[in-house]
Amino acid sequence: MKKHWAVVLPLLVLACGPKDENGDGIADGIRDPDSVSVVAPANPKGTVSGQVLDTAMQPLAGASVRLTIGSDTAEGKYVVQTDGLGNFMIKNVPAGSTVLVTIAKEGYATLRASATVPSSAGNIPINDGNASLGLVMLTKTQSKVSFTLLTDKGQPAVGAQAFLEAYPAGLISAAGTTVQATSTVTATPAVADAMGVVTFNNVPSPSELTRIGTPPSGNTSTAYYRLWVDPVDVNGDGVIDSGGYAAPIDASLLLKSGSQIITLNPAKNSTGSASFTLVATNVPSLQLTASSPAEAKKPLRNLLRPGEPIFLGFSQPVARDSLIAILTGEQGQTPIDLTVTSSETGDVYMLTPSVTNVLEGQEYNLILRATSAYSGAVQTWKGYFVSGDVKTPRPLQLDSVTFKDGTTGTAGVLDPGECVILTFNQVVTASAYQLDVEVLGTVTKEYKALPAPYPSAVTGCFGTEAVKIPIDTASFQATPRFYFAYGLSSDTTLPPINPNNTTARIRVNFTRFQGQDFSQYYETAWGAPVPSTTVLERALSR
Repeated sequence: MKKHWAVVLPLLVLACGPKDENGDGIADGIRDPDSVSVVAPANPKGTVSGQVLDTAMQPLAGASVRLTIGSDTAEGKYVVQTDGLGNFMIKNVPAGSTVLVTIAKEGYATLRASATVPSSAGNIPINDGNASLGLVMLTKTQSKVSFTLLTDKGQPAVGAQAFLEAYPAGLISAAGTTVQATSTVTATPAVADAMGVVTFNNVPSPSELTRIGTPPSGNTSTAYYRLWVDPVDVNGDGVIDSGGYAAPIDASLLLKSGSQIITLNPAKNSTGSASFTLVATNVPSLQLTASSPAEAKKPLRNLLRPGEPIFLGFSQPVARDSLIAILTGEQGQTPIDLTVTSSETGDVYMLTPSVTNVLEGQEYNLILRATSAYSGAVQTWKGYFVSGDVKTPRPLQLDSVTFKDGTTGTAGVLDPGECVILTFNQVVTASAYQLDVEVLGTVTKEYKALPAPYPSAVTGCFGTEAVKIPIDTASFQATPRFYFAYGLSSDTTLPPINPNNTTARIRVNFTRFQGQDFSQYYETAWGAPVPSTTVLERALSR
């Protein structure tokens, strides 16, 4: 039996080998290791330590120190309390790891810092490598700070919402360890009272910040409060009366003065423009100028789906009830009902036309007048849109062919020299070439038709035509109305045409555009060229 155990025992020893039960990086049973044969730990450990003080350099006992390592957030795994001298040490921290250190105590600022434990922790000659934060100072958060907020017009900014951060709320004097710290205190948002005073509670006092934020030279202060104030509507009319505020405030200056008056920025648009303009709209003809390209005036660029609201974005808020918006048809005779809706800030409006009074393919004119709530400037805009869905274009049709009785000749009969008016089912962008029109009846003859947008100055055809609403005729590039004169009054070869007892018809022919430049084609309201194969015909009526 003894011989048997003598054989087995060495095998057991060899199988187990040296052990490191206490995880100190040294094989158990070896008191003074001096040989590379000592077993190195597979997972070396280290420590994180430091001392927590207040800004008067007095120890803070009972402060909580918590580590977060990677995704390991197990509750209480790396949490300690500072002792009576403010010291702390957290052991068995994986070597080489970057740790997030959170230091907190009731009534003091919370400080967060990141540090790296040496990767040689636990190896010879370093036993338990240490990431030392050194001295850590926390500011008291038991004070209040007030500011007086005034609008740019000198009024108390009543109801203004403000936000405050204090920096630095803590300080780390690392002992040879690379540390990055975040040490700010964010106060609960506050609202200015009837005098424009806004007060933040539970923040570091100016003296607390100044003691740890001013370098020994005293030349430049790095301690400050960062104040943000939202734009404010003082009188509650929905229009911003004053812009906001965003800037740091030196804590040492506040320490000397006790309080500070903050004047908010003037209210204006985001680009800083001082002019009152229409900066955005889905009816671009309202923004046309003399130098605008011809393409910008085309109906397709101003096509508005039936039921789609008109959107207006102004560079400055519009004074309440100062916006006048008048919508009318191409004739400019009667207004069309509009529902006007304003945004809370007063710089965006939505105009919704009555759907029953807006027909597809037809042109509608819009006139605007508004007063700036900031400068009092008054501006007017004129433009037009065509009703139609870009996804469902309509083919061109001839709706009616009528004539206008002259001062001579037989009433109710088309006499030579009198005007014939063609009306299409939609606006048509005219070409440099005139339309070919034929009068089919006793004598067939060709004529050239010309566009006649409202109001027309063709006296013999439309008289002294005038609009009642001041539409902008300068931007017109399309119309559904064309005209031509039926021969001359001295032409005896053309007989009068009585639409009541004849079958006289009018034919409009687009075939002559087959060989013309593509740019000379007539266009529909949807921007589609009228095909050269198009021939439209309709009976003449009075």
